[in-house]
Amino acid sequence: MNLKFRGLCRSVGGAVALAAAVVFFALSAQAAGSYQLRTTEVQEVSGGWHVIFGSITLPRAPSTAHQPMKFLFTKTMVYERALVDNSPQPVLNRTALTGQTPSVESLDVDFSDPSGKIYNRTRFDFSLTRTRGYEAGEYKLQVRTADGIDIGGAATIILKGDNPVVDRRAMTFSAKESGVKKVDNGLDAGPKGPANASDETNSAVPNNTEVVASGTAAPFIPADAFQKTPEEEAKEHPQGCGCAVPGQESSRSPRFGVLPLSVAFTLAFALARRKRSSCASRDS
Repeated sequence: MNLKFRGLCRSVGGAVALAAAVVFFALSAQAAGSYQLRTTEVQEVSGGWHVIFGSITLPRAPSTAHQPMKFLFTKTMVYERALVDNSPQPVLNRTALTGQTPSVESLDVDFSDPSGKIYNRTRFDFSLTRTRGYEAGEYKLQVRTADGIDIGGAATIILKGDNPVVDRRAMTFSAKESGVKKVDNGLDAGPKGPANASDETNSAVPNNTEVVASGTAAPFIPADAFQKTPEEEAKEHPQGCGCAVPGQESSRSPRFGVLPLSVAFTLAFALARRKRSSCASRDS
């Protein structure tokens, strides 16, 4: 009897603990609040998308009117407009993406009315622009408080618009120009000549490929290089005895060359005679 009672108590205790856990998680989920989008599809206007929240609800009214919140947008699918073969107009390709880093918009949400009274519920809206990296496609939206608590669950929002066109056509490298002819080695032989070219035109083209000089060229050293400049003429001095008188002609007459020589002989003869006379007087 005691064993049955103990087993029954244990079963009741486990059920109570399980119920308490369920209630706790339910209260936690309710305490996180909720949000609701006015529309999940937003059309692009002037390079941006205006996202409108019909309501953002908190478990209770916050202590301050403005609460910092984070709005996370994770790209899950991009709408690519591409040019493809056999299609004159761009086609739309929906490309699924995985493992993308979310774009975070940190904004202050106002929970007060014009009178200043604070509520636990408010309406909020803001814009997403291409300059911040957004483009037409599908995104997963998550709203969080500043301390990292999720408000409500994740939602899918579609940003509709026309992304830039991407060229996906195959490239061709075939030469279809009629004005270019190909030779056997595959090199470009230049523009194609007339169909019936005469032999005279072909004979005008020289077969010899050597370069022949024509005309006369100036010498490497000009002829005036061998003529003396006025500076070189000034460096040469006229030959002479060095007894020219300034102001007179450079060419001297014969008497200016003979007179100094006769004077020198006369002085030498007088000195020799005087010396002889002085020696004779000493001997006597």
